[in-house]
Amino acid sequence: MQTDRLVVPVVAHRSDAEAATDGARWVTRWRGWADWPLSLPLLALAAFAVALDVTTAWTGTALGSLGRIATSPALPLALLLAAWVGAGRVGLSRERVRAWREYALAVGVVLALATVGYAVAFARPAEAIGLVVAALGEELVYRFAAVIVFGALAARLLGRPWRNPRDWGTAPGLLGLAAAAVLFSALPGHVVQVTGPSTSVAFASLALVLGYTVLRTGTVWPAVMAHALLNLTAIATWQTAGPQGLRVALAATVLVSLVAAADVAGRRLGLRRRVPTVIDLSRTSAPVAS
Repeated sequence: MQTDRLVVPVVAHRSDAEAATDGARWVTRWRGWADWPLSLPLLALAAFAVALDVTTAWTGTALGSLGRIATSPALPLALLLAAWVGAGRVGLSRERVRAWREYALAVGVVLALATVGYAVAFARPAEAIGLVVAALGEELVYRFAAVIVFGALAARLLGRPWRNPRDWGTAPGLLGLAAAAVLFSALPGHVVQVTGPSTSVAFASLALVLGYTVLRTGTVWPAVMAHALLNLTAIATWQTAGPQGLRVALAATVLVSLVAAADVAGRRLGLRRRVPTVIDLSRTSAPVAS
């Protein structure tokens, strides 16, 4: 006796995400800029710190000095600004330090050796510390305070949300970085070193690279370490009449290391993720027979 059997096909449903990205090319991209909550009083403090640093730099006014290196009166305001945003948000949380662990160890050791070497070689320990403090001040003022002031202003003018860099979008962030880089390049200590277009571009490029890593990762101290190391090696090379090529090579190595470490840290923190280049919503909820 033959019995008719009803054969029911088995249908497996893929997720909408799998269907929509079927065949797409995947790339790694940053999710956005730093997560720094902003307010009008905070931006006012940031703008005042920037204006104070620029003014005192041109008038030769200092809070004090370490050796021959002047300490900017804007440094306490910049530190207050960072504390206002939150130590963890500017990179001092355990999670962020761990994300940068290889960079922190390697560059930390090199920076310590460079600081001690500078102090011993030139018999000016206070000046060696002063170069590190100067890097801290400039990073907080020109890669943090100035960027959020100009970036928030650009976001407001473009009709974007301005109260957090993560909501700015690409254009305000880039405009903030560019404006801060121009201001940094126009400081008197940098202007006197400009001998042509190439040297002026060098200062602007340095500011852009340092600022980009800070604004992307929300972490300031790696840029401070890189800047301090550049200060020590640049001044040491200049005082010993070392070859210009050596100074350029050292700067390039430091900056490339910073960018590479920022990429690794961004992946670990979930700020840099793989995303598809194409999302086809017409393929969602599509059954696949098996």
